[in-house]
Amino acid sequence: MKRAFTGPDKADRYERAGHWLLATVYGRSVSRDWCDRKGVQIRKATGEGIGSAGGFLVPTELENAILDLRDSFGAFRRRACVWPMGSDTSLFPRRTGSSTAAFIGEGAAAGASTTNLDGVQLTAKKLGALVTLSSELAEDAIVDMVDYVANEMAWALASKEDDCGFYGDGTATYGGMRGITTIALDGVHGLAKVVAATGHNTYGLLDSTDLGNLVAGVRASALERAAWFVSVSGFALTLARAETGGYLETRLEDGISTPFYNGFPVVFSQKFPLVNTSVTGKAMMAFGDLYAGAVLGQRRGLTIARSDHRYLDTDQIAILATERFAAVVHDMGDNNVAGSIAVLVAP
Repeated sequence: MKRAFTGPDKADRYERAGHWLLATVYGRSVSRDWCDRKGVQIRKATGEGIGSAGGFLVPTELENAILDLRDSFGAFRRRACVWPMGSDTSLFPRRTGSSTAAFIGEGAAAGASTTNLDGVQLTAKKLGALVTLSSELAEDAIVDMVDYVANEMAWALASKEDDCGFYGDGTATYGGMRGITTIALDGVHGLAKVVAATGHNTYGLLDSTDLGNLVAGVRASALERAAWFVSVSGFALTLARAETGGYLETRLEDGISTPFYNGFPVVFSQKFPLVNTSVTGKAMMAFGDLYAGAVLGQRRGLTIARSDHRYLDTDQIAILATERFAAVVHDMGDNNVAGSIAVLVAP
């Protein structure tokens, strides 16, 4: 479990977040009075409640802590372009062509060229994560409660975002979103599908040629911000195994200790296979610039609601955290032109 707050003022931030949770989730009047005195707002969120309890907008400090944890847990959000949405539907501007240069004769007018843009449709979907807490809580457990709530909410939201961004198949399970592995295998993005050599259908059998072919599957402009996307199992059995010098470089990326392989950061996503057995025909890992190839639209911040009825028999309180987001992968090329992202598929 990661700490929600760090730094010299962490005690004050834990106190503020803890009393807010005690006031909203547990309904303690003492904590509500404390929030009033300290200027910690308790605001209702229209239409976001469960039952009659209603929903509450999460205060900035606690929301930022949850979002920071979500960003560190989630591979897709960490590397994709996060785009604020002003409404439930929005257009993300995408460049489809660039200006061109041409030689100009003496006294001749320069020919005009323009950058071509279109719009990627973003449709925000509501995502909820349900967390349960004991109905009894000691006052000295505030720090643990804040860490528990922040980590559970962040992990659940990040996990589902990764599901949609990497493996979404367009069904309701994924909010109608299609992920990079589904797109690579759909038959119309042929250059994004890089098939490993015959027989190389486990991580332990992949070799440097397979990895090199994967890198070659993206356009040159994607290399500047490219990364490997793979499970811990795939990393240990392939990239770490392929490292011949006995040393794997590690750097801080976005505050996260990140291993590097062949100069590119390794971003872990447990959505890729976790075994060293045959995964014939399935995506094993991905490579490329997710920032250039995918966008995560963010409609609004977090809202939480509570109910003490759903788990009445176990004497627990249910907390529902919700967000609105849209994950769209928009640049994986086609059958003739490489895109920003490619996927290594087992033969």
